Amino acid sequence: MGNMVRILITDGMDKNATTKLIESGFEVVEKHYEVEELKEKVKEFDVIVVRSATKIRKPIIDKALETKRLKLIIRGGVGVDNIDVNYAMEHGIQVMNTPNASSISVAELTIGHMFALARYIYILPMLL
Repeated sequence: MGNMVRILITDGMDKNATTKLIESGFEVVEKHYEVEELKEKVKEFDVIVVRSATKIRKPIIDKALETKRLKLIIRGGVGVDNIDVNYAMEHGIQVMNTPNASSISVAELTIGHMFALARYIYILPMLL
C-alpha cells in the first residue's frame, strides 16, 4: 500500500468519478485547503485535481518539489489560469485540463438564457 498513488481533489468532483478512482486502486482525498495548509499537504500527493477555487502557484509548487512526489496537476475545466503551468512543467510536473468536460452544460445554460430572454423572464420581475 506504500506505493499507492495518492490523489488530492481540492474543489470537489463528481461522486461517480471519485468512486471509479478508488475502485481502480487510487487513494483519494477530497478536501479543500487554504494556501498555507496546502503548501504542506501538497508534499503528500502524486496528483492534485483542482477547479477554479484552488490556485497552484510557484510557492505551492516549490513545496511539492521538496519531496518530488507531485507528478501531475489536473484542472477540471477549460482554462489553466489558476495554475503556474510553465513553472510546474519546467520542474517535471505535468499539467492537464478537461476542456470538453462542461461543453454540454454550457450549451444547456446558453439555451436556457435564450429562452428566458425570448420570454422576458429577466425583465418581468423588474416590472412588478
